[in-house]
Amino acid sequence: MTETIGMGLELIQRPRSADLGDYDWFDIEQDGTQVGKSRCRIEAGQFTVFSIMVYPEFEGHGYARAVIDHFKSGHPMIIADRVRFTARSFWLKVGFVPETIDRYVWRRN
Repeated sequence: MTETIGMGLELIQRPRSADLGDYDWFDIEQDGTQVGKSRCRIEAGQFTVFSIMVYPEFEGHGYARAVIDHFKSGHPMIIADRVRFTARSFWLKVGFVPETIDRYVWRRN
């Protein structure tokens, strides 16, 4: 499934498979060029982001924020799990609050 999410970005969900570790992977593309990817798990009533990565040459353009904003539009709660120390400020900036040292949560008001 491919969705256009703004900023000329497309979010392409790859089919879940054992080869991909039973995660829901999303490729992030701009004008046909892959600029990053996200590893998530979509389950009944829960959406968890394990990683979101924008390739170094495309950092600083707001792509990761745009992807998270898109995820927020479709889910009342999102969990960022296994948050690295270096990524904590990002999750705070996009409205998540720490639940534990490496688990941040966003809930729609």
